[in-house]
Amino acid sequence: MSVVKECIAMSRFYVDYWSREWVDENDFPEAELVSFKEDYANRDLGVAFSGGGTRSAACTVGQLKALDELGLLPRVKYISAVSGGGWAATPFTYTKNTEQYFGEIRDPENITCSNSKSVHPKSMQSAITNSPLISNLITGGLKLKGDESFAYSLGEVFLKPYGLHDSSRYFTFNEETEALTRQGFPPNTKTDFYLVRKGAPYLILGATLLNEDGLASDKKYHVEYTPFYSGVRVGHIDKDLWSSNDYFGGGYVTSCGYDCIGPYNKRTLEGREQLLVKQAPVLSFDITNEKAFSLNDIIASTGAAPQEITNNIRLGALGFPEFNHIPLNTLEGDNSVSEEYPHSDGGHLENLGIMPLLARKMTKIVVFVNTKKPFTPNKKKPLDSGFNKSVKALFVPIDNLFKKGDFATNVVFDNGEEELTKLIGQFSQLVKKESSSDEYIAKTALFAKTKLVTTSNEHYGINAGHEVEITWVYNCRSSAWEKKLKDKDLGKLIANKKRLIGDQKGLEDFPHYGTFFENFRGVVELTKVQTNLLTNLSYWVAKKALNGV
Repeated sequence: MSVVKECIAMSRFYVDYWSREWVDENDFPEAELVSFKEDYANRDLGVAFSGGGTRSAACTVGQLKALDELGLLPRVKYISAVSGGGWAATPFTYTKNTEQYFGEIRDPENITCSNSKSVHPKSMQSAITNSPLISNLITGGLKLKGDESFAYSLGEVFLKPYGLHDSSRYFTFNEETEALTRQGFPPNTKTDFYLVRKGAPYLILGATLLNEDGLASDKKYHVEYTPFYSGVRVGHIDKDLWSSNDYFGGGYVTSCGYDCIGPYNKRTLEGREQLLVKQAPVLSFDITNEKAFSLNDIIASTGAAPQEITNNIRLGALGFPEFNHIPLNTLEGDNSVSEEYPHSDGGHLENLGIMPLLARKMTKIVVFVNTKKPFTPNKKKPLDSGFNKSVKALFVPIDNLFKKGDFATNVVFDNGEEELTKLIGQFSQLVKKESSSDEYIAKTALFAKTKLVTTSNEHYGINAGHEVEITWVYNCRSSAWEKKLKDKDLGKLIANKKRLIGDQKGLEDFPHYGTFFENFRGVVELTKVQTNLLTNLSYWVAKKALNGV
């Protein structure tokens, strides 16, 4: 017994915390870092990569390559990503070898069906085409990983090629934040950290905390995972008739302190407020072997799309992420200790990654909408156009398929109906209807630039009156790109895909692959041809869209 007590005591450590009030009065924690002030303060660009499984991951690789090739990465202060966008953005942020990560990405003049059938080993394209989630989940279950099974599965696919998959290793931003974090650990504690590649944009991954308790059982709260800190910045209270209220959010903690139990104590160190926490112990009835809060955990949480379904039908996590959450907004006398909740896909609430960038008052943003929804203009009723719902929801309330009433939580732009109509109008000018497939495709590339003003949004803590220029880049076929393909038969195959019967090389849905089960093999796995063509198209389109940003 004494050994157990000693082990638990040794696992206790202090972490910094920043309340919502502190952030409002000062700034976001990274902005207070000396290194951030020196290297990031003058960066003027925020980039968002939407969710969408391996479809979005494949797009994101090409878009990151375009940013790199155009020399724009030194201007990018933040990368905000969700779900599949996060699967690609996380290893990009932490790998030291971006050449290996990108593999070979081609302009259309160099693309053939033959060279699209291979991928470079350890490239992100290779990970996308070898993503056996089910078999990895089973392996994780057999290893008694419990609610870490999905994290294990994704880590094996997207992080292991870059040596970033160690579940016992923490992550942080740089040497400065590592030193600050280590101050909270007992002397001589052995801890290892993954550090962001020097100069890489500051990463923000979006996720959703699912609360099934209290009077309102469908509450969802926006979680941010960043290299330095993580949490739910905005405080929320779910009232309960029979017991104390449930509290969520209210600020951030150092990322290594997320999914920890506590707090046991508070202290002030060099003017910084800290909480005493510990990693959750392995209980006799718990098959979960709790480890450090790792990169595996955050990519699993941001991309855990099926978890909302399993939670709603009372099947629990089923191997998906459940993290301990310490509320920082509790009232005097109410419970302030951590409780474990499902932490699910960011797309269950905000699938674009734009909210963290607006909250940080970025004035220039690029949003890559890596959607499976083709754009189909309706000139008589523009607001009824076929269009990505996550974008629509930023301007106007949209239909809520699962609950009564409209979903208005994400409305964040002033004069929304008029501004959305303008955006759809810009898109409509850039597409044409293709007779062979009866679908609308971009003449060159589908992107538009808008100047918008925010309206107050309490759920995300965004103030009214912030002026922002946003470039929207929409996943869409390109007539110009297809005509430039070196392999003319490949271009014809894409153009005639809807009318062909037989072997279409899996391009029936190009570039709008399904988030799940696009192929019979694997839940999210794409073929080499599917992956290469989508990455190459996204790269080419991004270069067009980013010109002049």
